[in-house]
Amino acid sequence: MNKYKLKKYLNIIPIILLFFIFSCLYTYWYLYNFLNSNHAVKLSEKEIFLNLAGNGGDFTSYSRIAVFFLIIFVLFLFYIFPSDNSSVLIRLKSRNAYVTRRIVDCAVFAFIFTVLIEAVSVVVALINFNINVILYFNFIQYSLLEILTLFLFYFRAGLVLLAFEIIASKKVAPFIAIALYIIEYLSASSLMISKVWLPFRDALVVSTLMTGEMQTSYIFGIVLRALIMSLLLIVPAYFLYKKKDVLSNAKKK
Repeated sequence: MNKYKLKKYLNIIPIILLFFIFSCLYTYWYLYNFLNSNHAVKLSEKEIFLNLAGNGGDFTSYSRIAVFFLIIFVLFLFYIFPSDNSSVLIRLKSRNAYVTRRIVDCAVFAFIFTVLIEAVSVVVALINFNINVILYFNFIQYSLLEILTLFLFYFRAGLVLLAFEIIASKKVAPFIAIALYIIEYLSASSLMISKVWLPFRDALVVSTLMTGEMQTSYIFGIVLRALIMSLLLIVPAYFLYKKKDVLSNAKKK
């Protein structure tokens, strides 16, 4: 990683971290107060924790992961992507090297982004709840597993961004990628496909693992599906970029 790209990461990571902390603390504060108020049935600490962290009440709900955080991820990844001006392209050994650099950027940023999400979720849980309650539900262990599934989700989102940079253009690619994911999430509420599997539903596993709706062995199927979808994006990216007239469209310095 060169100094220029490192500087970009140092610029955006504190912003993302602060956003996640604020979002998580606000969610816990709002729901925790509601569940302990006179408007709600009095629950035990275990029941409150399960409602907060196990039923989409945590700040890692599907709406945030698949829409709001997804928008942040795509826009910041677009910012991290290296310049595609002609001088940079000419210095690369091959067109494959360009695609490989983009894929590495997707993987690195997806990993950092995912770790920040899960770290904030666990730390805020530890601040607000008794450690015995957290250990009872294996929340920390399941959060570690979720790093893998969430990483694959955001890595694939990065590949979608890359694909549309190659197929369409760099300027419109982020908006197309974001629109597709929003459509995917909103389509889940459709009566026609509400029960049909959609890729974003594989991103979060902590809730279903804690409630016993999913066994840890099911993670293998999630990973396999994610890897297949990623390969279906990676292989065509190399092929299409070889055919693309990039130098005539590249920005001149």
